[in-house]
Amino acid sequence: MTPKRNVSAGQDAARPVTLDSYGRLSRVPETGELEKIDVQWADNRKVVERVGARLGQELQDGLSAWKRGVRRPGWEALLERVESGVVDGVVVWHTDRLFRQPRDLEKLIELGERGFKVYSAHGTRDLSDPDDRFILRIEVAHAARSSDDTARRIKRRFATFREQGKGTGGPRRFGFPGKDLTWTPGPGQTKDDQPLVSADQVARERQAIRDAAEAVLTGVSMCEIARQWNAAGLRTAAGRNWVQVTVRDTLKRPTLAGVIEHEGKPVGRLPGEPILSQRTFDRVRALIAGRKRGRVAGERYVGTGLLRCGKCFHKLSAHVQTGKTYKDGTKRFDYFCCKQHRGCGGVYADGGSVDRELRTFTINRLSDDRHAAAIAAARARVADRLAEVNDEIDDIERLHQALSARLGARQMTLDAFDAANEPLVADLARLTAEREALSGGNADGPTQAQSPEEVARQWDAGGFAEKRSLLTQALGRNWMMVEPFTQSGRKRFNPRRVHPVKPKSAAEVAARAAEVAAEMAARAAAQ
Repeated sequence: MTPKRNVSAGQDAARPVTLDSYGRLSRVPETGELEKIDVQWADNRKVVERVGARLGQELQDGLSAWKRGVRRPGWEALLERVESGVVDGVVVWHTDRLFRQPRDLEKLIELGERGFKVYSAHGTRDLSDPDDRFILRIEVAHAARSSDDTARRIKRRFATFREQGKGTGGPRRFGFPGKDLTWTPGPGQTKDDQPLVSADQVARERQAIRDAAEAVLTGVSMCEIARQWNAAGLRTAAGRNWVQVTVRDTLKRPTLAGVIEHEGKPVGRLPGEPILSQRTFDRVRALIAGRKRGRVAGERYVGTGLLRCGKCFHKLSAHVQTGKTYKDGTKRFDYFCCKQHRGCGGVYADGGSVDRELRTFTINRLSDDRHAAAIAAARARVADRLAEVNDEIDDIERLHQALSARLGARQMTLDAFDAANEPLVADLARLTAEREALSGGNADGPTQAQSPEEVARQWDAGGFAEKRSLLTQALGRNWMMVEPFTQSGRKRFNPRRVHPVKPKSAAEVAARAAEVAAEMAARAAAQ
């Protein structure tokens, strides 16, 4: 008797069953040892072979995958593959490696109508079978209860540690002792052999922090501090070059003043002499909190914040070429992928040439009847909610301005400002993301095609803000890429370097950044 195969409508019965392998880093309850991903994958391959299926992708997530709200790239990739129909099931060690919260199970049950199966060393679960769904719900509810109990115990233990002035784990911070994060194990070495950083290095870092705090209070920029530290051979605790953001975040840490904070409130003190006095630290943090977060994107350049590096997908910056001008007398400038902003530095392009391509693209797109019809239809579907979101964003921005004015007039403390401002910032980020999703990056503007002449007139007569608005309308949800220069011989701008693409997922961006970083490290090692 031949084995039964579940084949839903539209599924090719002749196509071999494809199973993804999923591993999640976790600890054995009895021993506390890590159940390594490679071991899980190896066992999963045996299951795939046993059931006569074809191995799809091998996916994984880390130790924190059970936490609520934590992004799980492996899980998200699996869902995408299930929804697209390229995979028929998944193999795991145990169901709690895949489902740790009931909502995860319910997501796949919705897709179970296609006959999606979950294989493991403990048997097979068919999500289209009511009995299997019942058993899975019980197993997942038990796993969720176990996770909740663990979280409560850890939270209570960490609270006790903070009150006693003890650390709660995590990697070494700049200016503090701990394991050397730049250490690479040699042959036969394990993580147990990882050395501590030297006392001399810690002392040097602490002095650098003191000097930087004094410099910042006299008006020295974070970028200048980063340049000084890099020139002096200082690196972050992870061994990376300093940039403006990492310097700022380092100088904001309350542990510099010996204070342990939790959720913005002081809950304990570290033993020993602090790096900074409380007064100096308070002045530095107040100065950082009161600073504007840089110039608004697009205030001087059309493409900043909208253009992406074709090599690492990072957003491009812009700078003027000192002493050089275009034929019309305006200053010559470049768009580039900035290493100081964690870019790869692999893309440079003449700003004037890129802006001409942006103008051409915008005119062609906004004069296209099909594009205008799509905008009109999409906006009609979300008009009411979009209006509500815009009103909420306006309210938050007014509240934020009022809070900033009160802080500047010393009518409220910095702690009170942070307590009031943090939920506003979180709400603003959420609402802005929702507005982008609802409008496709096109919250305003006409919904009917305009003539090419009219779009050109608006572009040529508008300032940077108006041009960016037109470009945003033309792009919708797409990204505008600028590819690296690859031609040999005389450098002439190739218009094909500038082109729109569909937006990349966070997992794709992270994967590309890792690839580029590996290439750069290999090149540096070869030199």
